[in-house]
Amino acid sequence: MHYYLIAAMCFMVIGVHAEHLSELESISISGSIDRNLLPQFSASSITLEEQTMNDTVNIVDTPDALKYVPSLMIRKRDSADYGGASVATRIWGISYSAKSIVNVDGVPISNQLYNDNNYGPPRWFMVSPEEIQRIEVMYGPYSAAYSGNSMGAVIDITSKMPDQFMAVVNATGSLQTFNKLGTNDNYLSGSIATLIGDHSDDTSWRFSVNHSDANTQPRAFVTGTSPVTPYSYSKKDGTNGGYYLGSSNLLHGVSDDANFKLKYEMSPSLSITLHTGVWTGTTDSKVQSYLLGSPNGSYCLSNAPCTTFASGVYSLSQQHFMNSVTLSGKNFSKFEWEAVLSNVYYDKNLQRTAGYLNQDGSIVNNVAGKNGTLSDYNGTGWTNADWRGNYKLDTGLGKHTISFGAHYDYNRLNNTQYSVADWLNAQTGNVAAVGQGVTQTAALWAQDTFYINDVLRLTSGLRYESWKTFDGYLLNSSATGSIAQGMSQVATQYDHFSPKLSLSYDAPNDWMSSVSVANAMRFPTAGELYNVVSSTTTASATGQATKYFAPDPSKIRPENVWSAEWSVEKKLSNGFFKTALFTEQVEDALISQYGYPDTNNPSYFYSYWQNVKKVRSYGVELSGQMRDLYLKGFDLGGSVTAVDSTIVESDGLDSRKQGIVGNPTPGVSPLRITGVATYRPNEKWAFTWGGRYQRQFASSIDNNDVNANTYLGFSGYFVMDVKARYQIDQHWRASFGIDNLANRDYFMYHPFPQRTFVANLRYSYN
Repeated sequence: MHYYLIAAMCFMVIGVHAEHLSELESISISGSIDRNLLPQFSASSITLEEQTMNDTVNIVDTPDALKYVPSLMIRKRDSADYGGASVATRIWGISYSAKSIVNVDGVPISNQLYNDNNYGPPRWFMVSPEEIQRIEVMYGPYSAAYSGNSMGAVIDITSKMPDQFMAVVNATGSLQTFNKLGTNDNYLSGSIATLIGDHSDDTSWRFSVNHSDANTQPRAFVTGTSPVTPYSYSKKDGTNGGYYLGSSNLLHGVSDDANFKLKYEMSPSLSITLHTGVWTGTTDSKVQSYLLGSPNGSYCLSNAPCTTFASGVYSLSQQHFMNSVTLSGKNFSKFEWEAVLSNVYYDKNLQRTAGYLNQDGSIVNNVAGKNGTLSDYNGTGWTNADWRGNYKLDTGLGKHTISFGAHYDYNRLNNTQYSVADWLNAQTGNVAAVGQGVTQTAALWAQDTFYINDVLRLTSGLRYESWKTFDGYLLNSSATGSIAQGMSQVATQYDHFSPKLSLSYDAPNDWMSSVSVANAMRFPTAGELYNVVSSTTTASATGQATKYFAPDPSKIRPENVWSAEWSVEKKLSNGFFKTALFTEQVEDALISQYGYPDTNNPSYFYSYWQNVKKVRSYGVELSGQMRDLYLKGFDLGGSVTAVDSTIVESDGLDSRKQGIVGNPTPGVSPLRITGVATYRPNEKWAFTWGGRYQRQFASSIDNNDVNANTYLGFSGYFVMDVKARYQIDQHWRASFGIDNLANRDYFMYHPFPQRTFVANLRYSYN
């Protein structure tokens, strides 16, 4: 713990020095801002402004903007990770996408069907970096306006609407140098973003189009027991995994999205906003063999067509739509209201995967007995409806801001896996696995902020939710019993009241303190209940076969969360320093794991979910930000987040849950540190250094990660980035940066990008 104290002392020294500097322009750090009528958040929050993002981060797409936010970690695997950039929060890691909420202008873009880092990340395409005005991050489930998914964080993105004609063209290119095992190559990627908008009388609008073309390092490796390569493989549990046979999932991705937003002021008290977006993506995956015996490597351990590398050869075609309408009203000066309706629909989401390759690596297609697979998510989607209002009340006993609302969501998962000979062209085939189902939530909530006096505020809230599942259906051809032919699942329902309470105190000399406690219920996603995952065994001379695994939905229960936080913040003339102590207890915690859960196929490695009876976490977050520190134009910010998260109770109902009490909670990093230093010698130049550190964490409840820095392991890392931004004139801006400056080689299940050079040129007119 000594390094936590050293970091805290450093922040305090910075704060003491800054307090004696001449008064300068203050920065936005917390407090009440326009968040589409969502009530003021009384616990910890932080605001990120547009200029800070532009100066400090090598932004390629929207999730990059969150790279240095205190306690957050963005898992972006590569430049073609169009739908996989997940958010890790104070406690919960990258495999828990459903434990945070992301909104854009009050419209949810969070993926409501999954709680993972593959299918579950937000629909980032609904807002481009050019459209972002401000991002506010709120930590914990302390507002009644949000569901239990806010247990990690709520990320509210506010976008810009033009007040006059504007046009922007932004071009970004990147080059990654990658050298690991038998793969040594350079990967070029590029994107171009355009934005145009205008405002006249009662109407404002904007239209954006973005195109990306990306090439990536391998996301995966092929392993096997035959000693036919010089690269030995040690598993994350320290056991012998044989050898790396080659690299897989080397991707070429092309992505296009278009967004149109229109706001019309029908009267001084009524406005309507329409937002429609479409995203299309195509991804082609290839493999590389390390096998000895030919200059280019062989792809089979025998002379016959084989499955050894086949699962890494696929094509993925996607087209997703998202639409929303927002109606906002004001009655007098005390009452405001807003109604929001939004929908996400997977018009196309089809992956075609090879079943066999020839010895030279060419594909085998439309050959009897050598089937490939189709993975079809068409028809998947979700709908949200929200109504919320604010009423300001001034009585003789004090002022109140009363917020209240209603919520409804409907989430449908369609996941069908086919086995088919003509995997390149077929639209259907023999059904190998099916995961289908619906979750639905209806909620009412109310929250009152009572201004006891000028310095003391009491916020109390209550949320009622009724959650249902229905139309569940599972088929798993790899299993035995009824599920092999298909089984309808029993409908379930849970009802829950979640209380919230916060007390805030504005102390003299710009000190602020707040104490918050809250209960929340995080209901399982359809993906946790009904998804069917596939896996292949370690390669051998006879190849490998694809098998499927489905959880038992009747054993998946909601998470009951109790959270508390005490924060103290010191505002300075040019910054702030903040300390937050937090704790969380989760009953029936849904834990993401990587292992071998299928007793019918014990050699197959899956990602899967299960409830753990009780998990308890304690933590401290230190954060600070200073402008013009010691030197005019020099800004320094950073954070330290330390968490002790432990499994404290287990039902021990199966072998995987026995002997786990006292083990660390999977996916929870015990220490994260961020730091950002920016120097602006004048208005034209900005130079930034940024650093991110994360300590390794357990990936399964049995805590067997003795060799974390390996394929399928989760290693710790320290990554540094640099950026130089130059404002050429009123219209032109250029930047150049390097991500992973020191070329840190690390795994987060996948091998992550190595040193990457990023260049950007932007033209704007307004």
